[in-house]
Amino acid sequence: MSATGCTASGTPKTSGHAIATSSAAGTSCGSTAFSAPPVKNIPRNWTFTAIRKVDPAWGDEKNVALVDKPLTAKVEWESDRVDEAAVLAAIGDESELIASGTSDALSEMDRFLSGVKEEKEYIGYAAVEKVTVPLSLKCLDGTTVQGKLFTWAEAEIGVVVCATKYGKGKAPVAALKAQTEFCN
Repeated sequence: MSATGCTASGTPKTSGHAIATSSAAGTSCGSTAFSAPPVKNIPRNWTFTAIRKVDPAWGDEKNVALVDKPLTAKVEWESDRVDEAAVLAAIGDESELIASGTSDALSEMDRFLSGVKEEKEYIGYAAVEKVTVPLSLKCLDGTTVQGKLFTWAEAEIGVVVCATKYGKGKAPVAALKAQTEFCN
């Protein structure tokens, strides 16, 4: 995968998307080629970005947001030589990785829950599989700049009924985790 992705700056830069942790020699990388391992080979864990606990017996007053913690994709580079806007665009265009944006799901989950007609207490959940992807940028001068992309590989929105016992393999992993962590 190739992209234009380096700058000629002598100090680390910090922005909304990337945090440089060390200064490079101040020379421009010029055109670069980034690489990342296949996401399927990277460890991941389900993280809840939104949780609603609903008890129809008590009406809307029990429709409580227990979690509203969107995940924002970001990249951290070891050098300020990286033209982050160009590399983020290339990552988004040339790979399946989510390089920018937020997994804000509470409003989407509320729309989803508006169609749920359960008579028992239930949990509505939005979850993402967080991953940290090592990135490598090869500059025209032959140097390599390392970085990490903090993002998610999968996203899921669903409902789990608290009183139901789901057998292993009968419900998604995120649903079982939501039931274990948020049902009384």
